[in-house]
Amino acid sequence: MHLKQLKAYSINVLLQSCLNEDILRIGQIDFTRDFRVFHKDDAGRVDLQVYEGADAVREIVRYDDAGNYRPLKTAPNLRHNWELRLASVEELRLALDFFYPAALGHWLAWLRNAFHAIPLRQTLGRQSGMYRVAARITDVQAQDLIRNFCGQGCLRHIGWGIATSQELVLNPENREIPLLCPEACHLYISEARRVVKSNSSTQ
Repeated sequence: MHLKQLKAYSINVLLQSCLNEDILRIGQIDFTRDFRVFHKDDAGRVDLQVYEGADAVREIVRYDDAGNYRPLKTAPNLRHNWELRLASVEELRLALDFFYPAALGHWLAWLRNAFHAIPLRQTLGRQSGMYRVAARITDVQAQDLIRNFCGQGCLRHIGWGIATSQELVLNPENREIPLLCPEACHLYISEARRVVKSNSSTQ
């Protein structure tokens, strides 16, 4: 079944279609038709530490190679030297959700033309308390953050704009599951607050 025919189907069917069509990469990980998962840089290695079951992902994703905590699952710093062995498509789906939360659901929504991104100004307008000040960030500063903070620190394809949503176009020749971003995350909001506070303190 071709991916374009999947609009009415479930995430499990989408994932099975990926296995059938050799779309076997998402973010920094590769997976196989026999439900093995590993860091894409470790393909072909036979000396990897073996884990079993989707719950093991919680340990794999917690720290980077240097032992630093990873607050953002889509940051490009997933640690190496492991292999995860699973038993079914259902377990593979659960594992991928632990690696990259909601990624499969966002992609299926995009395939259905139902992927709705939330503009940054709308997200900022919902902030309260200490984060309310983040709404004072300028458009130029916000774009700089998208380029330098998101662009270098996250693997997601941004679907939101500053004041309005923007059309998210994916390369049809790209043979991997995309990581889509429907809204500015809490780390972006925190960084926007830092930029505004820093700018205020220098005036």
